[in-house]
Amino acid sequence: MAPVEERKRPASPVLDEQSEAKKHQDTPKPAKAQKAPKVNRRRYRIKAPEPTSPLGVLQHEIEEILESHGLTKQLISNDMTRLLNDQEVEDRFHRQVSGVKILKLLSNGDGVAVIPHPEDESKRQICIVPFGLPGDVGVIKVFKTHPLYVESDLLDITEKSSYRKDELINCKYFGKCSGCQYQNVDYEQQLVFKRQTIENAFKFFAPKLSAANILPAIGNTQESPLQYTYRTKLTPHFNLPYRKGGHQLEYKPNLGFGAKGRPTWRKDMHIGSGSIIDIEECSIGTEIINIGMKNEKQRFERDFKNYRKGATILLREDTELSTGDLTKPGSTNEKGEKSTIEVTINDTKLTKSCVTDPRQIVTEYVNGFRFEFSGGEFFQNNNSILPIVTDYVRSNLSIPNSQPGEPNFLVDAYCGSGLFSITCSGDVSKVVGVEVSADSVKFAERNAKSNNIENATFIVGKAEKIFGNIDTPADRTSVILDPPRKGCDDVFLNQLSEYHPAKIVYISCNVHSQARDIDWFINETKNGGEYVVESIKGFDFFPQTHHVESVAVLRRK
Repeated sequence: MAPVEERKRPASPVLDEQSEAKKHQDTPKPAKAQKAPKVNRRRYRIKAPEPTSPLGVLQHEIEEILESHGLTKQLISNDMTRLLNDQEVEDRFHRQVSGVKILKLLSNGDGVAVIPHPEDESKRQICIVPFGLPGDVGVIKVFKTHPLYVESDLLDITEKSSYRKDELINCKYFGKCSGCQYQNVDYEQQLVFKRQTIENAFKFFAPKLSAANILPAIGNTQESPLQYTYRTKLTPHFNLPYRKGGHQLEYKPNLGFGAKGRPTWRKDMHIGSGSIIDIEECSIGTEIINIGMKNEKQRFERDFKNYRKGATILLREDTELSTGDLTKPGSTNEKGEKSTIEVTINDTKLTKSCVTDPRQIVTEYVNGFRFEFSGGEFFQNNNSILPIVTDYVRSNLSIPNSQPGEPNFLVDAYCGSGLFSITCSGDVSKVVGVEVSADSVKFAERNAKSNNIENATFIVGKAEKIFGNIDTPADRTSVILDPPRKGCDDVFLNQLSEYHPAKIVYISCNVHSQARDIDWFINETKNGGEYVVESIKGFDFFPQTHHVESVAVLRRK
């Protein structure tokens, strides 16, 4: 094999005699005009966001602000080419602004304001202000510019909003950590904000249903029994800088959660800087999760030099009967001892531990049912509200105009490890759980067997024919949908319409994709027009944060 240098070197051209003669002619050549040095101008690359993602939702929220303030996109647009290629322009844009009033909350929990343009008095800027509440007036620092909005840090609050109750804060990281947005808001008001999020979702993403005025009023958001210490899963992470030559890392990087900019409005906050905040404990995590956090940070203190790249650490709560098998692997302390705590729920003694292996099988108890699943797989993270949610779903499965003794059936699409299939099995004649993941179906079958559920079957359904193997009569069947955040695609919704069930209960962790799907299903599918939205209600799975889950019930007319 030729040496690397020879393979990379270009071949020399072969010169004929005439060419060689020309090379030695004495006739002087005219001087060539010198070219101006090439300037590489930076360009702003616009990437269209997924419509129901936070950035996609923001487009609708900006349009609403423009309409309410009599503005146009031209009057708030930012010249990104100038900004990216002229340091003086960037310095003018990324400035401190006083007297900024927060107008409203965005769906992601950030405040939003309209501020003067730094160069043109006739223009304005839409400014996002994390941790700002409606009615706050304060000082902000713009640090990032986009074509239609800017991002800022909240530096100081000069006039407090009536919503602001900073004395409620119980976490030293709140106000910088990106995990929570509402710790300084009364819990009842948090629930109101979340109902408004659902209302806006249907206004933005169900335009035909909203215009026809046929949607029901959004119900009050169901509170969580626990407002703190409820999260049964956390995933702290860390980044490592590039190390040329693979040199060993000499200092421990932060292990925790992402920082939300560089705000300074909390004058009592004294924590480190950086894109990741070093977290000792999380106030919304359960007790055993925080014990696991402490254990893993001690391990990280010892082992961080062995890592070659950043990583995410799993902290997942595992629950077992105190009289059962407690030998499963779990997070251990400095002495190598497995960390556990004992709790009593409804006169039942339980032992909780923290699992860090994504492949480890963990156990949870919901409404007296036992569920097993892989630690890294999806399962709801607030067990305190799960009995309320499953009871609500079960109460909405009844078939309209049923006669005593008539059979009724349930199809649980996106059934996962069988949470709704199993908790709702007692009120129906037969349950069919459908999943595209064969591993999830195995866990669902395992969970049905361990809970002595004999009227439930589970099948692996192909996405293009998910109802193909379901033989229950549609007019006696209810369907539960609990899709991932992206919602349902058109292929699935068309199949659902063709199947034509008597009732549909749609559970969603993304109310925007839920609203979009319901609007499309009713207005664009073959049988969609035969359905009416009976109710829409939010459930607060994640207190202190902007997140809200929604349950929408549809019935055939």
